[in-house]
Amino acid sequence: MFVDMSRLGLLVVVSLVFAAGTTAHERSLRSSLADADDYKTVPHYSVPPEIAGDGSTEGLLSDCTKYSGTDCLTCVQTPQLTDFGKVINSTPCRWCPATQECHAYGSPFDGACSIPIHTNDVANKDYAEYVCKASEYPHIASDFSNTDIDALEQWVIQYLNNFMGEKHAFPTHSGKDGEDGILTMDDTAKIAVASDWGSGTWESAAVANLMKAKGADYTMHLGDVYYEALKEEIEIQVFGKDKNQYQHGVTFPPGSKGTFHLNANHEMLSLGNGYYDTLLPSVGQDASYFSLENNHWRVVALDTGYNAYETFSVIQAINELRETDAPQPDEVARWLNETLKLEETCSSDGRGLIFMSHHQPFSDFVKDDAYLGTAQQLSALLPSDCSVLWLTGHEHEFALYDHTTTFGVKSTVNMSIYHRLIGNGGFPQPPQKPSKHTTLKAYDNRVYKTFELNGDKQESYVYNGYFTLDFSGDKLTVTYYTTACASGATLADGSCPVSSGPSMDEETVVGVEVFTVGPDGVELVSQELNADVLTIIEEGGEVEMEEVKKFRQRWAYDDGDWWRKGGGEVGE
Repeated sequence: MFVDMSRLGLLVVVSLVFAAGTTAHERSLRSSLADADDYKTVPHYSVPPEIAGDGSTEGLLSDCTKYSGTDCLTCVQTPQLTDFGKVINSTPCRWCPATQECHAYGSPFDGACSIPIHTNDVANKDYAEYVCKASEYPHIASDFSNTDIDALEQWVIQYLNNFMGEKHAFPTHSGKDGEDGILTMDDTAKIAVASDWGSGTWESAAVANLMKAKGADYTMHLGDVYYEALKEEIEIQVFGKDKNQYQHGVTFPPGSKGTFHLNANHEMLSLGNGYYDTLLPSVGQDASYFSLENNHWRVVALDTGYNAYETFSVIQAINELRETDAPQPDEVARWLNETLKLEETCSSDGRGLIFMSHHQPFSDFVKDDAYLGTAQQLSALLPSDCSVLWLTGHEHEFALYDHTTTFGVKSTVNMSIYHRLIGNGGFPQPPQKPSKHTTLKAYDNRVYKTFELNGDKQESYVYNGYFTLDFSGDKLTVTYYTTACASGATLADGSCPVSSGPSMDEETVVGVEVFTVGPDGVELVSQELNADVLTIIEEGGEVEMEEVKKFRQRWAYDDGDWWRKGGGEVGE
């Protein structure tokens, strides 16, 4: 996931504004509420004309708490007085799924949930129906918004609580009893894969259920459990432990012969402790890198997460503000060279080479470079004319790129590559257009659903999905899927009805590709793209770009000029 630590500064500023804007009368109302003997029998208050809002002279402070212990729908369809003393009859009470309490925003009960369930209008019964159903899972999608004040607060709290300490030691393959990280699969096999999946949302549960139905021999997650892959987050959002008696966990589907989890940047925000000490031992995985092979193909899993962030020079801590170019640890680089002998690919080793990693080597959704570190290491090992297939996540998009032999903005990498970005596994991603065009062929920009945030804001997210690899001798079929709306009730614009969540058993095929192994490595035989759902860029055709170009977090890898120049708008 691309990290935007500007939310930290934003949260501080917003908090100060909120505090400064609180009037004496509002503080008096809160004080009266707090002094009541029984919060569940708080009296109604007449609102003085000076704070009643435009065109209104009086109103009632709804006793939201009397609806505690009822149900979510009843609570969020009950109007309240806003926290700022302005009567807006359509502003609903809030629901805490963990405690089954109903409360007003800013009330003493507001702290019971880090991000309470709410709607922006009591009349929006369809959205209330959806969000209350979604609250039965550990998270709803808008919990991860970069623009909602409650969600921003959680991002900051999680980082500040877990970033200090020594980074977990890097486990390697022992070499004992032949344990060298090379695993064997049959010539006919199926692998189901998702990336950026570990959000614990209804949507991620749907993706998991669809993957499970494929009956794959192996399943693989390319990384990112949110917020920071802590032990309890892994237990709830990967292994299905109930968050509490009202919210059930989500389980990543196991393969019949094996399940693998790759390392990623969010795993390292907690120093890698949850990933290495809880996640890997639970699935019997010795290290974060490995090669799954048969007579025709090698699926090589890489670790772009371990070195994704710099550490502070004066304290032992992860510095989220300074990303790297996500290179492989030295131990993995040696393993690629000495154990896998990648230089023999397309010569004495004629098998097709498939790389799996969390971070992407290049992207048309940022104006500058993505993460060239691992690509530079691999290009030094591979023959430059030997084509590989590289499947990644990190950006929460579905995007297919044309074959390329050269990429990079600041520096050039010569590598023959088919790049497939499938980072749409479970994280809520607002739709976006490219910020430049190099080799982008197709992407999925459909809006799945629009979510309601604090302050009458809204934010839309795209569909989540996954892909399968079907091996049959030297033939490889890759099929890309997304979720579909429950009961197939898709609206004319491609989104789901307001009250509808994702289907747990229906899906959309967005593309199918067939590859084979030739003398120059992996070759694309055929490509079928679903033009009804994908934005497809025809050769020589016009590409619709973002008006404000997105940059990768440039201050994270530049030489500090961004800070010395006082920041500036990203995309200038």
